[in-house]
Amino acid sequence: MSILSLHGAGHHSVHGETPSLHPVRDFIADWLEATPAAIMLRPVGAFLADWAKATPVAILARSLHR
Repeated sequence: MSILSLHGAGHHSVHGETPSLHPVRDFIADWLEATPAAIMLRPVGAFLADWAKATPVAILARSLHR
């Protein structure tokens, strides 16, 4: 049996935490970060945010806000 450790630059370094003593929680967090949905979340979210900013309603709202 092999053990996979993904704690290099994962959620601990982002949140500034020290290494956790909860291996089950760490495993679940690492697994969720490595799923295809989590991998695609940032680029898809950026695309949707850019798309929403480019809609006519958003452009009109920004021009009226100024």
